[in-house]
Amino acid sequence: MTTILRRPTLTRTFMMIATLGSAGMAAAQDAPPVLLPGLSGPLSYNPVPISVDVGASKIYVTGIASGYGGFQSNSTPGVADSFADVSNAQVIIQKPEGVFQFLVQAGLYSHETLGLGYARATSYTDATYGPVPQAWVKIAPSSSFSVQAGILPTLIGLEAPFSFQNMNIERGVLWGQENVLTRGVQANATFGKVSASMALTDGFFSGKFNWLSGILSYVDGPHTLSLVLGGALDRNPRATFSTPPVQNNSTIFNVIYSYAGEKWLVQPYFQYARVGDLPFLGTTKADNWGVGLLAKYKINDNWSLPVRAEYIDSKAPRATAASFLYGPGSNAFSVTVTPTYTWSRFFIRPELSYVSVSGITPGAAFGAAGTDKSQVRGRLEFGVMF
Repeated sequence: MTTILRRPTLTRTFMMIATLGSAGMAAAQDAPPVLLPGLSGPLSYNPVPISVDVGASKIYVTGIASGYGGFQSNSTPGVADSFADVSNAQVIIQKPEGVFQFLVQAGLYSHETLGLGYARATSYTDATYGPVPQAWVKIAPSSSFSVQAGILPTLIGLEAPFSFQNMNIERGVLWGQENVLTRGVQANATFGKVSASMALTDGFFSGKFNWLSGILSYVDGPHTLSLVLGGALDRNPRATFSTPPVQNNSTIFNVIYSYAGEKWLVQPYFQYARVGDLPFLGTTKADNWGVGLLAKYKINDNWSLPVRAEYIDSKAPRATAASFLYGPGSNAFSVTVTPTYTWSRFFIRPELSYVSVSGITPGAAFGAAGTDKSQVRGRLEFGVMF
């Protein structure tokens, strides 16, 4: 059961602990095992999902249907000041028990990141991971060891790919430096309170299997500490919407702590990234570091209050240094508040966020000319988990 209760990426161990720590505890007990993708709450899956018996195991069918609208100040060219769209229209079919396991996730989605322009779900799905963004098979010969292969969520970072998995609607500015979904093979092992994973993948969905990532986690009651390291083994010039060449050729390190209590989920983390000279871009080495704090307070069975604050700073030793943010040497600060109401399988959550940047290269920031140094966003997401 230990293996079943873990997501494919052990970076998110604390997300399952958070789900089990409050209202999700009863749901998990009613319908074991905990289903994937993992949730940080306050959203939760149907405690009695559709299931089909397959021998001694079951295949589960779950899904998410949600829409949202929003506005922002200082929009960049080509991005509307306000919009309404689908945030998730997905079905998840999975067999999370037994020696042979699998998961297939299909549908429309949009991964929105603070400080970056919005793309509609249809365009985003086509330009990134396609209508099947996650699909993998897993061989688990024991409760302490497994190997999986396919399209996997990354081991890097704190926040998960899809909005319904996270406590905030939009992912943060640190998340913008991390890969999201990646193709490859991953091995997982547990040793008592210690768990570890290692993956060989194509990094930022580049098609070149030159990324090696690993995570080591220690869980002690409500406390989890994770060390994460990943990066490119050699250079890759590929550049697409989902494969930014600077990030795809970088090395990234995380230290993530999580406390999951009855009322509180508190998650501070540190992130450092570095990229060397990239002759095909004409850029030289650069690095960035960032800190983030995500927290969620459960007010009652229906209301929760998630908040997030982040700061990220990049260093540019030369004028030709690579740009991680809004030009070489730029930095950013963000704060996000997402009060959330849930009732049965339904949810609604407004969100207000603020991003402030400095040290920008003109044309690379906000507004029509790319010179505005702040942006305010409002979002409202509503939907049903089934």
